[in-house]
Amino acid sequence: MDTKSSPRQANEVQPDPRTTRLGMKPVHWIIFLVICAALAFLVFETVIHIFGTTSTMARRVGAPTPVETVVVKRQSLDEVIGGSGAVEQASTVQLSSQVNAQALEVPVKVGDLVKKGQLLLSLDDRLIQAQVEADQQYVEVANIKIKDQTKQVERYTALEKKAMGTPLQLEQSEIALADARQDLAKSTLSLRQSKIDLEHVKVTSPIDGIVLERLVNPGESTHRDQIVFKLGSLNTVLVAAKLSEEKMHSVEVGMAAEATFPAFSGEVFAGKIVKIDPNIDPVTRTFTGYVEIKNPDLRLKPGLSGFVRIRRSLKNVLAVPSIAIMNPSGEQASVFVVNDSDRAHEVKVRTGGIVNAMTEITSGLKEGDKVVTVGQLYLKENDKVHTSSLSNPEK
Repeated sequence: MDTKSSPRQANEVQPDPRTTRLGMKPVHWIIFLVICAALAFLVFETVIHIFGTTSTMARRVGAPTPVETVVVKRQSLDEVIGGSGAVEQASTVQLSSQVNAQALEVPVKVGDLVKKGQLLLSLDDRLIQAQVEADQQYVEVANIKIKDQTKQVERYTALEKKAMGTPLQLEQSEIALADARQDLAKSTLSLRQSKIDLEHVKVTSPIDGIVLERLVNPGESTHRDQIVFKLGSLNTVLVAAKLSEEKMHSVEVGMAAEATFPAFSGEVFAGKIVKIDPNIDPVTRTFTGYVEIKNPDLRLKPGLSGFVRIRRSLKNVLAVPSIAIMNPSGEQASVFVVNDSDRAHEVKVRTGGIVNAMTEITSGLKEGDKVVTVGQLYLKENDKVHTSSLSNPEK
């Protein structure tokens, strides 16, 4: 007997044959698989990157340690070291009074430029003139006494030969002659001293320079060895340049330098380093380098501000980036060199000058060596490495 389907059965939705048993369409599965594959690829790349960029991880699995290297070659290293500073006198001369006298004239003041031989101080010489005249008379009297006593000695000597005089008389005359000669010596010495004092009543400048201090005024009395002037020598001046502390190893006595001054726009003054103060200013972190400059026309005066440039050049030297050197401030500076078998070996080196982050190598390396610049701190002797080489920047 035939049975007919009920309306309820007829309205039931039949499953889509494109739907899987898990309730997902095939297109969804495709998307899901693509996402899983992408994630797996990212995880794989991350693991490879970790082993390829981390020395400790690479060493654990026996993989080459990643490093960067540069090829050692000869080059010229040039740099300019600059610092501002002010002019100072090259040397200071102190003048003292050589006599006790009153100052009559002081024709210069602090800050005046003076020439060699220029009058600085005039002292009252009347008492000294009188002393010279008196000493001259003492000398004349002493000479007369010597002549008289000489005749006395000759007479008593002759009398003694004739047995007419006594030895005592001869002895007394000889003693008197000796006293006269002593008086002459004293008088002569006093006369010379008074003449020297007379020469010192005029104080003149021994140099071309500038008056730094004037310690006597007209009407004041000076005494022997009293300092009356301080002069600064200006034929040669110093520029005290403040240089950054990291450049201390680069600056040496004798290096050529030049200075410019706002007061003399466009003009360059050549000089050289003559002195270095090794003390570092704790506030500015600078040290002072002194540049000597010839100043024959006395245009450069103490206090004048300027800027110093020190040009440093190392020609045709072996050099590597400073970051490649381990323990650079110690006695055992070293670098890692990669050989043809991609093995890293530590090599002791001697360093020279440092210019713009490049260090001169005086021994330990040869041209063409590959030196590790990145990753060397994690290397061990004979580690296997894989490198990416960089060329040294030309200076």
